[in-house]
Amino acid sequence: MGFYLQAASVRGPGHIVQNLSNQDAVLTRRWRTGWLAVVSDGMGSRPHSDIGSRSVCKAVLMAVKALPFDVPDRELIHCIYKNWLALLGSIAANDAVATSLIAWGKNTGETRLLQLGDGAVLYQANDGRGLLSGRSENTFGNETTGLGVSRKYSDWVCRTIWLTKPKQGLALMTDGISDDLEQMDTFVPEVIMKMRHMGRRYGKQWITNELESWPTPSHSDDKTIALIYRM
Repeated sequence: MGFYLQAASVRGPGHIVQNLSNQDAVLTRRWRTGWLAVVSDGMGSRPHSDIGSRSVCKAVLMAVKALPFDVPDRELIHCIYKNWLALLGSIAANDAVATSLIAWGKNTGETRLLQLGDGAVLYQANDGRGLLSGRSENTFGNETTGLGVSRKYSDWVCRTIWLTKPKQGLALMTDGISDDLEQMDTFVPEVIMKMRHMGRRYGKQWITNELESWPTPSHSDDKTIALIYRM
């Protein structure tokens, strides 16, 4: 009984019309003892938001490779931020602001969730269904926080859950998806049920098709999701 990881990211219709790059980024990795999933949404008002989001994914991977799984949240976040700044090089942090949604798990089922900024982490775990939302009360309108804006540990939402049974799992998603969901409680179990019998290639194709044919009228934002579930 192992874990299945799948991810997809598509440009929003607004960016396609304007010939802009996808400002979201996603990364999934598996290794012998665990796995990692990262989703990031670059702040569209910043000139290098696409670089910022891709750098978030790389920065988190660098951190989890260098640190033990039980590293304190504050130390992990500090390491991610240092890595992110290093990856940006000469690009100013304020020009590459990006959110962070992270799920770092062990094969035992212990899973660490961290979030900075908007989007959502939905999960179905041992203690039931839950939602992480990192939107700060100090932001207004469509402005969110993220790396490059926030320097406070208190802006992060951190939680540990356990995924030890089949059909348990989680979804990390940018706000292009989460803001349109009407049935958040049932989203993860429904997607898991649909994907359990799909192969890896067909599963990715199915998710991508769902995002490209998003049913919400006049939607324009990029859409990115990472799914992790226990077989």
